[in-house]
Amino acid sequence: AVNAGEQTLDDTYIVFDIETTGFSAIKDKIIEIGAVKVKDGAIVEKFSTFVNPKRPIPFEITQLTSITDEMVLDAPDIESVLPEFLEFVGDGVLVAHNAGFDVGFIEQNCRYQEIEPDFVSVDTVALARVLLPTLSKYKLNIVAKALGISLENHHRAVDDAGATAEIFVKFIPLLEQRNCHTLADVNHLGDSSPDIVKRLFSYHAIILAKNDVGRVNLYRLVSESHLTYFHKTPRIPKSLLMKYREGLILGSACEAGELYRALLDEKSDAEIARIVKFYDYLEIQPTGNNMFMIHSDKIENVNSVEDIQNMNRKIVRLGEQFNKPVVATCDVHFLDPADEVYRRIIMAGKGFKDADDQAPLYLRTTEEMLEEFQYLGSEKAEEVVITNTNRIADQIETISPVRPDKCPPVIPDSDKTLTEICYRKAHELYGEELPQIVVDRLEKELNSIIKNGFAVMYIIAQKLVWKSNEDGYLVGSRGSVGSSFVATTSEITEVNPLAPHYVCPKCKHSEFITDGSVGSGFDLPAKKCPKCGTEMNRDGHDIPFETFLGFDGDKAPDIDLNFSSEYQSSAHRYTEELFGRDNVFKAGTIAAVADKTAYGYVKKYLDERGITCSPTEINRLSIGC
Repeated sequence: AVNAGEQTLDDTYIVFDIETTGFSAIKDKIIEIGAVKVKDGAIVEKFSTFVNPKRPIPFEITQLTSITDEMVLDAPDIESVLPEFLEFVGDGVLVAHNAGFDVGFIEQNCRYQEIEPDFVSVDTVALARVLLPTLSKYKLNIVAKALGISLENHHRAVDDAGATAEIFVKFIPLLEQRNCHTLADVNHLGDSSPDIVKRLFSYHAIILAKNDVGRVNLYRLVSESHLTYFHKTPRIPKSLLMKYREGLILGSACEAGELYRALLDEKSDAEIARIVKFYDYLEIQPTGNNMFMIHSDKIENVNSVEDIQNMNRKIVRLGEQFNKPVVATCDVHFLDPADEVYRRIIMAGKGFKDADDQAPLYLRTTEEMLEEFQYLGSEKAEEVVITNTNRIADQIETISPVRPDKCPPVIPDSDKTLTEICYRKAHELYGEELPQIVVDRLEKELNSIIKNGFAVMYIIAQKLVWKSNEDGYLVGSRGSVGSSFVATTSEITEVNPLAPHYVCPKCKHSEFITDGSVGSGFDLPAKKCPKCGTEMNRDGHDIPFETFLGFDGDKAPDIDLNFSSEYQSSAHRYTEELFGRDNVFKAGTIAAVADKTAYGYVKKYLDERGITCSPTEINRLSIGC
């Protein structure tokens, strides 16, 4: 609910609907108003009238609503109807399906008549998203059908208002069941609900971290957008953005941003002002970025390059009006103009029908940007391209993407535990009297590991491996962890990095070959123990510890483990048990499109367009993707 206070659900509500000549509250006119008054949860009164728009009704509107010019010819105009409607509303709360549209028209017409609009309004679309979460869409006819409500003349104000009123009346007990008795309660019901956020229309925005506080808050938002609110793309609810706004700079973004969309939809001045005030700086972009609008059937008020430039001029004026810096940006998706072919191929591979109509989203030079915005005048062009760009950049401190300290997790007594595990296993392998080469290697590694705070990393890996083995799933190690004898004796890896050697499984007699004549213990010939005659084990691959933790032993350990595909989820859950769910995250590396996928994109793109290329050119395009 907008402007909600402590109004109860038993108060007076005016459920209404309007029909108009178009979508713009500024350019278009109301042609019908239908309203129903709801009091104490029951329908008590109705209001219905045509409105003479003093202009022909567009053919497509007549097709949609069945309202003709003849039907409104003798109707009163909005100057007469609006006061009557407002009298009918009184102190009631406005209710509409997609209330922003209907209330927006009423508010704009109030301003035309110098009436200050101050409405409390409720949107039944938003309520439906909370109360009917299983629906895939929330159009009026779909919600009405889900609730068993008849809607015979859809897109007629009086009938739509009646159906919306019945929907609202049915919603009231559902809200009360959720302990909602006031509009304030209703607003809290939907606060940051992931299911609701996932279904809302979303806008682009630019978020810059200007200091370490902002960096941490940005990471929080990124995590929440992927883990909690992800729906096709990561999403951030505004309430969450406001919660973590400290240290952040917000930009209004491209044509998919909230401000640009509001200007395209010709929202009221009050709504535009509200949006502008939310952002720290406003963005404008080269006309070529938005040329697609000229050919779009969905955007009626952009038909030329001049129209696109006028949109940018409006944003510049808003910046001046509200003292917000306006910054000219490129919206860079690739570095050089010729690189657009790679984006074209990727978009075609993902099913975009307009993939071949690429906007020039390359990194422009300062001179190119100044030339692009000359239509603003040379002084203003320099301001948006150079002055304001540096003004934003100067607000950003020099920060590191990650903290310089390691911040390892904590497991109590991990140093002591690791030492005990390693020596226990070493004695199991080599006997009570350990060979000096074994002691030296263990001490060297343990001293380095413990001194640099890495023991906990070994203990984590040890616990995961042992848990998997205990549950019947073997774990394989890969990479340089095999060069750590501590990893061997803590049973993280089966690779033994000591010099090639024999060791008797019975009496523990051992013989190490340290002259470099043998590269791996697996290559040693079979041999019986000279002390007890038992067949000796052969092991050791002569791998220096420095391979793993570096020459100074201070390189963070990278322990790569291969868990069974069936067991991976169990390993993830066990990690959460060890540290708590809020302290564990699953990291993945996303560098580029996989080679085979890129090759498939290129082949598909060329085949669909009948283009023949040499294998060398196909490989070049694949690498670029």
